[in-house]
Amino acid sequence: MPALPLPRPTRPSRTAVVLTVLPPAAAAAAVLLVYARLRPRLPEPLAVHFSGSGADGTLPAWRFLTAAVGLIAITGAALARPVLTGGHPPRAGRALLAGGWAAAALLGSLCTLVPAANADAARAADARLPGLAVAVCCGGAALAGAVGLLVGGPVVRPAPQPVAPPVPVPVELTAGEAVSWSRTVGSPLLRTLGPALLGLAAVLLVAGAGAGALPIAVVGAAATAVGRVRVTVDRRGLTVGLPLVRRPWLRVPLERIAAADCREVRETGVFGDEGYRSGPGRSGLVLRAGEAVALRLTDGREFVVAVPDAATAAGLLTALVRQPR
Repeated sequence: MPALPLPRPTRPSRTAVVLTVLPPAAAAAAVLLVYARLRPRLPEPLAVHFSGSGADGTLPAWRFLTAAVGLIAITGAALARPVLTGGHPPRAGRALLAGGWAAAALLGSLCTLVPAANADAARAADARLPGLAVAVCCGGAALAGAVGLLVGGPVVRPAPQPVAPPVPVPVELTAGEAVSWSRTVGSPLLRTLGPALLGLAAVLLVAGAGAGALPIAVVGAAATAVGRVRVTVDRRGLTVGLPLVRRPWLRVPLERIAAADCREVRETGVFGDEGYRSGPGRSGLVLRAGEAVALRLTDGREFVVAVPDAATAAGLLTALVRQPR
């Protein structure tokens, strides 16, 4: 079956890659360098949490270093992925780039302050972290975010535009012919958020914060599981299921479908944010912007699901609906 041609995604420029990856890489390198230079002068364990009365939380030195570098890497990767993959408005891309710069500056500076505050202390309780130093770190992060916002203008790619409005592909079926169509669609947000939360949970476990890691791991696993679904069209109608689960998560029987069409949708348009949305007279599953199958149901409601090659799916559903049963 012919499919509607889609625009070929463009690759990010080298400048975009460098400007996105450099800040977290530089922050991690700074933490490693400061730790290596101060290691002979550090107590064991390190003071890693400070209050008005002084240090009130400690970690073994290797756990602190692992958690610091891991947190910088996970945060940087989570913010860099949507910038480099594109598919979003330029304003959102610039905001993500600026957020990456600010997060790298804040995490890097705070994680270098910890060994500096512990240097030459006889024990962790003697370490001191001046509040002014923390304020300077926050100001530096704000400045880094502003710089990232300025440099993001020329390098962030705009979202690709469709070649042509989607039109259902005519499909001819012979009597008794069995045919099916299936595509997988994922949410860029959930596919980034899920692994990032799982990585953060792993970092917290290494840092000894097991109680805080459990809920983050549960949310990360759930986001990873539902971040990608498979949409299938066959004689049963339209079904949506998770890749590793045999039972369909959502099904629209063929008997409930009056007509099928396709259209372009946006997450920020009629259907709101990503996910399953329901409203007066319509509902839909929108995990990404782009082509979508639009079903007019026999009760007058509309159901929309965003999926690649929606033109072929709509054409096949039209043929199945017209087939004698």
